[in-house]
Amino acid sequence: MTLKYQVESLDGLDENVQSLYEEGDDGYTLKVDGVVPKSQFDEINQKAVDNATEAQRRRKTLERVTGKLGLENADGLDDALEELLTKSKAPKKDDADQQAIIDQIKQSAESEKRQLQEQLETMRKDTAQAQFKSELLAAGFSDKVAEMVAQSNLNRVQFDDAGNMRIMQSNGNPLAGSGADGFATLGDLSKELAAAMPELLTDTGKGGGGKAPASGGNNSTGKSVTRSQFDAMSHSERAAFAKDGGTVVEG
Repeated sequence: MTLKYQVESLDGLDENVQSLYEEGDDGYTLKVDGVVPKSQFDEINQKAVDNATEAQRRRKTLERVTGKLGLENADGLDDALEELLTKSKAPKKDDADQQAIIDQIKQSAESEKRQLQEQLETMRKDTAQAQFKSELLAAGFSDKVAEMVAQSNLNRVQFDDAGNMRIMQSNGNPLAGSGADGFATLGDLSKELAAAMPELLTDTGKGGGGKAPASGGNNSTGKSVTRSQFDAMSHSERAAFAKDGGTVVEG
């Protein structure tokens, strides 16, 4: 009787023969030493083909590399690669010259940028001072007083990183006000100063109550005083000083 190597079922087989089979996932397989299942054989065969294909690919790559390096075989490959790596790490004169030019351009650009920023900052301050004086005039200060008050309080006018004008409080934070973005304007600051110094306004009808510098006040030096002297005056002294036609000089 001929026995099949694999059967789906043991039905119909003699009981003595059934013991020769071992049950597996695909039915029953005859227990025989030295026999490799077809599925395992196919797997091994595929690995052999894959390995042969990879070996052929590597051999072609090696032949291409050695050919480009001018080598007949792979014996001198390590030395050739080491020489290439050493050359690639060495700085080239052309690269150094190009980097020097790039650095010089960067330095020139940075210097020009700083100059432009300084010019822009000066223009902003000059424009702010002119606008500030205009708002002070509108708030009721005379021309001379408006100029002095603007100079004395210009430190409260600053600009943020975006170039927006900000009126600062004494604590260093921006002041809220009537601006479209919710921040205070030069008009708001001018009104604040007018309310704090009503005796300096031309339309209040109030005269200064203190001594003018020209009449012998402690801070007087005739009709001209330094900035620090003007800042040290009381409100009434400033009013009398301005009414008397005094001027402020830097010092």
